[in-house]
Amino acid sequence: MTIIYDKGEAVFKINMHKYHIKAPTVIIVMEGQTCELISFSDDLQGRAIVMSSSFTNSLFVGTKSGYKHKLYSSMINTPLINFEKDKNVFSEYYQLLKNIVQSTHSEFKIDAVRHLTLAMFYGYSHLKHEMSSLIKGSKRQDDIYSAFLEVIGKYYKQRREVSFYADMLCITSKHLSQIVKEVSGKTASDIIEDYVITETKALLLSTNMTIQQISDYLSFPSQSVFGKYFKRITGKSPKEYRSM
Repeated sequence: MTIIYDKGEAVFKINMHKYHIKAPTVIIVMEGQTCELISFSDDLQGRAIVMSSSFTNSLFVGTKSGYKHKLYSSMINTPLINFEKDKNVFSEYYQLLKNIVQSTHSEFKIDAVRHLTLAMFYGYSHLKHEMSSLIKGSKRQDDIYSAFLEVIGKYYKQRREVSFYADMLCITSKHLSQIVKEVSGKTASDIIEDYVITETKALLLSTNMTIQQISDYLSFPSQSVFGKYFKRITGKSPKEYRSM
């Protein structure tokens, strides 16, 4: 998801890191990342572009996996792009994309959107994320941390053990915990919990799912265990949080 902010200010929490944004700014949220709006000014105004994972994955068909991984790492590490000097670039892209989507000529619509997105990505985002330096090689710790976040994004609804993610990355739990702490300043457990809690908050506030349904959706053994888990981290029960 890409959000283009034209006016205002806000504070976002993306993967446990807080970011203060001031328009004009673009936020890029990758699949599996958690994103929570903490506060915002009254004049906050923006536009969102949401693309399915199947569509975004299709953009990289034929792309070398190493390049794709470095791009993913880059966007995770740099979710905000301030474009004060180039504020028309994303606006023009948004308008062209909107025109294509609203067009009645549907035969080549998907291909047109794909090519436009690729042009935008390679022509502008490439420079903003300094891919030229990343392609030359990045620190192994950063690569492991980025891979950790990517795996969490796929499995946090089912698994919350550090050992599971360490096994997925073919390293020990101790090694993973050490790397995560050095790169992020947080523990591996903290980051896993942040994914779960951010998802829970969104489900409590924006859906009609019962607490039992949310507990089942997040693979907790019982509603009681789910409630204790949520209250231990937030200080409130799911019911109390929903009624805020």
